[in-house]
Amino acid sequence: MATSNSRPTQVTFLAPEKQDEDVTPRKLGKLTVKYNRKELQRRIKLEEWIDAQIQELYPSQDELRDEADELDIDVDDLLDLSFEEQKSRLQDILHECTRPTEEFTMELLGRLKGLRKLSDLQHK
Repeated sequence: MATSNSRPTQVTFLAPEKQDEDVTPRKLGKLTVKYNRKELQRRIKLEEWIDAQIQELYPSQDELRDEADELDIDVDDLLDLSFEEQKSRLQDILHECTRPTEEFTMELLGRLKGLRKLSDLQHK
């Protein structure tokens, strides 16, 4: 059934006492983003790279694989440290690894340069 009303159809949910009033639709608000998307994507790629490298460093033996799963390299904690402290922390974390870790450590330290802490990525 066609009507001659030129207003578009809209659905409104009102309390029973306000049904007689003409209601204008609310303007849609803007969606805000808590973190800078580009920097966050860079950080995600780094964390995925770290996970892949750790899986390569540890052999597929069950007990060592379990240890690799328990390793926690916190990027924010590393960013709080100086270069030498970062290197020392990584060596402490990887001390039980039977494969050489120097290449991984140096590559990770290189990738950390220019990266900002997660708390610094928030839009203000």
